[in-house]
Amino acid sequence: MNTLSFFPDLLTFSMVGPLLIRLSVGFFILYLGRERLQKPVGFVSIFYFACALFLMVGLYTQLAAILGIIILKIDFYSKRIGVFSDMNMFFLYAVSITVLLSLLFTGPGFMAFDLPL
Repeated sequence: MNTLSFFPDLLTFSMVGPLLIRLSVGFFILYLGRERLQKPVGFVSIFYFACALFLMVGLYTQLAAILGIIILKIDFYSKRIGVFSDMNMFFLYAVSITVLLSLLFTGPGFMAFDLPL
């Protein structure tokens, strides 16, 4: 059984999806790193900036995705202490972690420096 697609021409650009995902999550982690830089423990933001840079460039994407998941979990739990009513942040972190998990399994996509093995 063959299903029809509304826009079959767009399916030829299937590698652009991971690129857009990498860039959006990279900018989100970069924003968190800039926010963390203004806190007393600003040296931790080096990990944020490194992870965001690796994701946006597409270098060591799977390793950067694992580092991003760890960073987002730590950042979520550090902000979550004392604030249990902010469900929007919970969903933002949950979607970001899900996107990083998908990058871990699908790869970097288009315009990345990662080479397939």
